[in-house]
Amino acid sequence: MSTYRIEFTTPLFSRGAFEDQPEIRPASIRGQLHWWFRALGGSYDDEKAIFGGVHGGAAASKVVVRVAQNGSQAKCDEFRTLPHKQGGQASPKKGFAPGTTCDLSVLTRHGGLDGKLKAEFDRTLEAWLLLGTLGLRGTRGAGSFCWESVRDAALHYPTSFVQYEDRRNRLLNGSALRFALLKKAYTSTEDARRVVSDTLGGRDDRQGQGDLKVLNHPLGRVFDGRKTSPLRFRITVVGREYRIAAVWDGREKVTGNTPDHLSGLVKLLAQRKPELGKQLAESGLAG
Repeated sequence: MSTYRIEFTTPLFSRGAFEDQPEIRPASIRGQLHWWFRALGGSYDDEKAIFGGVHGGAAASKVVVRVAQNGSQAKCDEFRTLPHKQGGQASPKKGFAPGTTCDLSVLTRHGGLDGKLKAEFDRTLEAWLLLGTLGLRGTRGAGSFCWESVRDAALHYPTSFVQYEDRRNRLLNGSALRFALLKKAYTSTEDARRVVSDTLGGRDDRQGQGDLKVLNHPLGRVFDGRKTSPLRFRITVVGREYRIAAVWDGREKVTGNTPDHLSGLVKLLAQRKPELGKQLAESGLAG
């Protein structure tokens, strides 16, 4: 069993059955691991062999995910899900405060994983730990975290942004995912989260809604059929420096978005939301 201590650096909006009772759920983490496994190019058969499934004959998961509070007291409060807004428009929700920690334990059962499957799962877990988030508004930097190895853990948190990017290159090599670590350093995670939340197409941005529709909604869609944003952000911390990491899901058959849609989005953001757009343009994310 490998155990990692996760510390959330931005508010975590994660719950079970009750809206006003935040909860860090193993099922939510498993959902993230499924997404990263597929996004990295894993096959359906290998996904079922690792995580289990019911289609084509039931198979039990060989991977177990457990979450414990490690004796710490989680602090819950109301936080803005839209940090660039004020008052009711900020859509405040109950969530876990930055600084909340939990222990994530991962173990195998039913004979474990063979060499190929273990390598695929380890790659998936490392990709989520380094590049992913958790919970509501996770594509806009909420539920970002850092972590440390606690027990029998082969993965270790990077000690520099150079090391972070080297590992990212290895993890994403051969996948359809594009990545950029934006250059600007922020003094707080909330400053960075405000920037990635303040994009285009809000309720009062009719022009942005129209422009995004032409590009097949590259920031996702809530109304007229929900669509997850192909462009994801995480607030990454190394030492005391906070930077924005961006991941573009380039699986056209899954998202319906092309490289031209990404290029068009970056140009729009550079014109109308320059703090984010210009950084994306300079990063080379759009090629």
